[in-house]
Amino acid sequence: MTILASVLLVSASTAQSLNFQTFTDSIGIKQKDIPIWSAVEVDFPVSGPSKLVNALKKSLAACLGVAVADAQDGNTFANKVVNKNIADLKKGLEDDDMVPELYYNNVVKKVYENDKLLTIMYGGNVFYGGAHEDHFAVGVTYRKTDGKSFGTYDILNEDAWDQIQDKVAASLRKFFDVKTNREMADELMGDGIICTNKDFYLPMPENPPFVDNGDLVFIYATYEIASFAAGMPEVRIPLKDIKQHLKAGFKALVK
Repeated sequence: MTILASVLLVSASTAQSLNFQTFTDSIGIKQKDIPIWSAVEVDFPVSGPSKLVNALKKSLAACLGVAVADAQDGNTFANKVVNKNIADLKKGLEDDDMVPELYYNNVVKKVYENDKLLTIMYGGNVFYGGAHEDHFAVGVTYRKTDGKSFGTYDILNEDAWDQIQDKVAASLRKFFDVKTNREMADELMGDGIICTNKDFYLPMPENPPFVDNGDLVFIYATYEIASFAAGMPEVRIPLKDIKQHLKAGFKALVK
């Protein structure tokens, strides 16, 4: 290989790399002598293929509830998010001024990347008053060529969920640290759930699955299938075990 060809190869590889930088911001105020605060930590795309970077910025803005124009750089984005959170909390205080404090925190992390896919987790916690705080976590997998995000049926065949219930049950037994479905039944609550040693069916999570380190991951929201104390139950299934249930276009990305 000539020196010129080597330089061109390195330049092409560098041009396609996607780089993130972590940005943070926080705000704390008092209103009616009640502390109100918000903190944000976000892995923000700072360089890479423009089509992908722009798509990620648009998705970040949509997921955290700010304008796309506010997602052009990481510092501005983090600041706009904490200010939006504070404004939301102050509105909530108009309905309930007997709370000890109010807070709204966001953490956005790049959790997985290969040469074709990228996964970002959007999580955090919020307290608007009441018995306890709420937690949230959503994973989104993107195609690196254009930043397309994958919904449930971009990933799975339409009948896949019914076909993998044995794997769903096995993963949840591990999550709840039990050995049998009968034991796990004590942990589950909600409509449409069947959990006996002979039969098992669990409704699909409201949020779409995402890819993480060779697994397809489903996360249930708080209260979706279990009590608050159970947190956010997680189902992890190795992609290699369900390849026959993946859409052809997605399967090609996880070979």
